[in-house]
Amino acid sequence: MKKRIFKIILSCLVLTFIYFLLDINDLPASIGIQSENINWDIASIIISNIVVVCLYLITFNELDHRSIEKDKNQREVALLLLSKTYGECRESVEVFDYPGAAKHAAEKCDLSKMIHEDKQLQYYLDFPFEFHEQIVEFASSGIISKKEFSDYLDLREAFRKHINIRIMSFDREELPNSTKNEFLETYERVTSFLNRGEK
Repeated sequence: MKKRIFKIILSCLVLTFIYFLLDINDLPASIGIQSENINWDIASIIISNIVVVCLYLITFNELDHRSIEKDKNQREVALLLLSKTYGECRESVEVFDYPGAAKHAAEKCDLSKMIHEDKQLQYYLDFPFEFHEQIVEFASSGIISKKEFSDYLDLREAFRKHINIRIMSFDREELPNSTKNEFLETYERVTSFLNRGEK
């Protein structure tokens, strides 16, 4: 595209140069053509239009380049937010492995309420997903792929399931271990796909 625009601009410059050369030296008269018969106004209008088209092409190319850079920057930000969210999920799961952490969290929660009614439990389930709305926006605008968004939702579901089981059954080790393994498998799958940078 840039080479084509350069050729068009070069052609416009050559035409403009030829026009002025013909006009200044009155070359048509020297080869026997009456310069009064040449409509120089039409020639100048054509040259002006060519210049306008060149300016349009230059502007279009610049705006297109900026749009590509903007899309690239948005994608990098989206991938950064996904990576940060995945890392915080992993850290939160590791925190709940400390002795007494799940019991301490369970004591802060009102386990007699539904999940959506208990603000403290909701906090534990949603803590790593502070960028959830931005990630949804990136997915809806096509900056991240359907696969990347699906992986994000899979990890979110695995995380919430594990933390919920970990808090609800803090005194039973076998249940949280199975959900932790499920979370870790999902984590490995989504981070390896994200690190490959595929779209």
